[in-house]
Amino acid sequence: MTACFDCRPLHAGGVSLPYCSSKLSFIPHIKHLKDKCTIALNLLRVLAHTSWGAHQETLLHLYRSLIRFKLDYGCIVYGSARGSYLLMLDPVQNHALRLCLGAYRTSASSLCVEANEPPLYFRRKKLSLQYSLKLSCNCNPAYATVFNSKFHSVFERKPTQLRPPAIRVSGDLQAVCFKKSDVITSSIPTTPPWLLIRSAVNFTLHCSGKMQHSSRNIQTSFL
Repeated sequence: MTACFDCRPLHAGGVSLPYCSSKLSFIPHIKHLKDKCTIALNLLRVLAHTSWGAHQETLLHLYRSLIRFKLDYGCIVYGSARGSYLLMLDPVQNHALRLCLGAYRTSASSLCVEANEPPLYFRRKKLSLQYSLKLSCNCNPAYATVFNSKFHSVFERKPTQLRPPAIRVSGDLQAVCFKKSDVITSSIPTTPPWLLIRSAVNFTLHCSGKMQHSSRNIQTSFL
């Protein structure tokens, strides 16, 4: 999966601008993603006023709701882009955290520690691992693509080639000592819920109030 994640057209002034290029690079998609996040930064810039602005926790919540979710969407796929391409998104998070924390433009990268937000590189890796572990415990059609990839030897001979998510995640799974035998798999039941036999429930005691009847009578009725 080395193609661009989003191939939908962007209409600007009546001109259709595709998000992906003929070279199957992620640059158009990353640029479009950065532009969308930059627009959302304007809201943080307004609410982060020094005299009447919102509280730090509120600004961080807005960042996670309006900006970070855009960066998370599809990161499992576009995370296969080159590291130099993905660095284009780091200024978005740095700018947002500076607005949330009220820091100066020249602040160091320790803002992630202050805001309790991991760098985007670790965030993408974490979401990729979560997606892979979720595939390993259910009958998802994408399981064979991630865990039984047939192209490991091809990319080992071409180390400079962009690696698909399946090969990228395989190394991360080995780093966390992942074992398929330790995963409890769950299967989808063959009987749909609407065909299950409805349970018979007796609500007779529900009609008896505690104020009108003694506890001994209620216990006798229950037995």
